Amino acid sequence: MRELARALGTGVVSSSRIHDAFSKPRLPTWGLVQMLVVELAGRTPGADAAAEVKRFHVLWDEAAEADSLPQALAAPGQAQTVALSVPQAVTVTHVPPVGRPTPRSLLLADLWRFSNRDDVQQGYMRRMLYNLLDRTAEAAGVDAAARRQADRGDGIIELIDAVVPMADLLRAVLAVLPAELRAVNRLAAPSVRLRPRLVLATGSVSVDERDGWAGAALNDACRLLDAEAMRAALREGNDDYALCVSDPVYWATVRQNHPGIPAEAFREIAVPAKNGMLQAWLHQPLPD
Repeated sequence: MRELARALGTGVVSSSRIHDAFSKPRLPTWGLVQMLVVELAGRTPGADAAAEVKRFHVLWDEAAEADSLPQALAAPGQAQTVALSVPQAVTVTHVPPVGRPTPRSLLLADLWRFSNRDDVQQGYMRRMLYNLLDRTAEAAGVDAAARRQADRGDGIIELIDAVVPMADLLRAVLAVLPAELRAVNRLAAPSVRLRPRLVLATGSVSVDERDGWAGAALNDACRLLDAEAMRAALREGNDDYALCVSDPVYWATVRQNHPGIPAEAFREIAVPAKNGMLQAWLHQPLPD
């Protein structure tokens, strides 16, 4: 376990967390599983890392879906008895039908100047980004079964079940993510320092049988991620990240005065799109 932890990079993941992934009954996060699959495939002659990641992602999705069901349903001969004799509340993560537009939260991340790095540097930065998002999700109380990730090479798109309170998710993005990012970059060489652009949005997105994603909210969130205002904020700001929230997130969450979400730290921007201008809100950290 210690050898794997060292191979993944100092500070990426602890040996105890790797040990738990192999030994504990709790499903590990997909980000951790993916890092382990890539590392172990690289040590196996003839193994195709990309194919193994795809194969394990299917298995992980099945396990996450099964893990989201009440424990009583996992014991066919005892389900009725257990359900009647233990009258306790059970939280079940809803698994939407394939292809049906479903309300979700969207978290998008893209790494600055990723293509300028070599293969080794890119691999390290991708591992760090996955780890960063995993810790943010854990801080927001997001169960693994409530998350779905799409790898975009230089970035990641996450679909998060709408049952997760947006205030909890945004609070973690505002507080936990910057702290974790500073911890990572403090020990990293300048050539692999993470500088992500981040977008938090909400809307209906459908996922088809090929794991293809579609929806106007997703399209708009991608446009916000690529907006020049976002690039300028990262280029000219003092922080190692830039964050933008969509207009619905601002009015439904930011403006409601939730603890840890200062509305005065957001300013309105307009982003050109095919069908007109997109209204969004750029985060500008308040001075200490």
